[in-house]
Amino acid sequence: MSVALPKIVFIGGKGGVGKSTLASAFATFTASQNKKTLLVSTDPAHNLKDIFTFKPSPTAIQIDKNLFILEIDPFKEVQEYVDSVATATKSFITAKSYHMMDSYYENIKESGVAQESALFDRLIRIITQEEWGQIVIDTAPTGHTLRLFALPKVLRSWSQTLLSEQEKSSHLEGIVGHIEGKNILKDRIEERYLIYTKFFNQLHNPQECGIIFVLNPEFLPIQETQRAVESLKKENLKPYAIIVNKIPPPSQDSFFQERFEMSEKYLQQIEQQFQSFLLIKIPLKPYDILHKQGLNEIVKEILFQLES
Repeated sequence: MSVALPKIVFIGGKGGVGKSTLASAFATFTASQNKKTLLVSTDPAHNLKDIFTFKPSPTAIQIDKNLFILEIDPFKEVQEYVDSVATATKSFITAKSYHMMDSYYENIKESGVAQESALFDRLIRIITQEEWGQIVIDTAPTGHTLRLFALPKVLRSWSQTLLSEQEKSSHLEGIVGHIEGKNILKDRIEERYLIYTKFFNQLHNPQECGIIFVLNPEFLPIQETQRAVESLKKENLKPYAIIVNKIPPPSQDSFFQERFEMSEKYLQQIEQQFQSFLLIKIPLKPYDILHKQGLNEIVKEILFQLES
């Protein structure tokens, strides 16, 4: 097979459209091509353990010679993330403020913002610091994914502003120098800035990163995909491909024939609406897509369309 996928592939879309199955299919394929592949799930409602039949683990587990799977636990990540931020913060405050700071960070552990920040932090470390031949990311439903793509630019700009202000503020340098050494805050911010910049550059390099949206030939998934494409455009990004999944066949049964005719109408809309993108069509299967055999069948259909 001559298809060369970007090194990092995000699979996104509305809940229930088949993201996990397709992410698993892509990861199975790249692993079969002798690439050390990490399949990551960022969706709290993980499905990968059901597809590949393994027990949940806080670390990546090896499924095959070149295939590893990591289901990120957002609750564990937010605990570790907030604790690390709290520890770092204590370097810049007096001991009498520790109790107040601990109480504040304990309260924000339950917030959605903290969970997304922790998830982003873990994901960005995987992408920028770990050595993999291929990373396939099975994301949570669309809104979460889009915020992920917007964050690098925001955080990069934010850290750049902090660096600029730190340079100008002799008062801040005096405080930092008194507590833990003159340049500690600057070093921390510079480290984050470099990481955010690396991830930002990877996202905007088509050879490094590809975003694939999955939808079904139905009204709501089409609308959500359109909004997702428009959101990406604001970040100067575009999908690598759009996969139309679970396309029903014609039927002698009147009910299923109506569903087929409806899907045909929506397929025409999809072809017109997303004509500037690579479209891949996957028919509805009469069986569950589980384990290697089913995933390989999906891979064959995808590769045939990618190569044609």
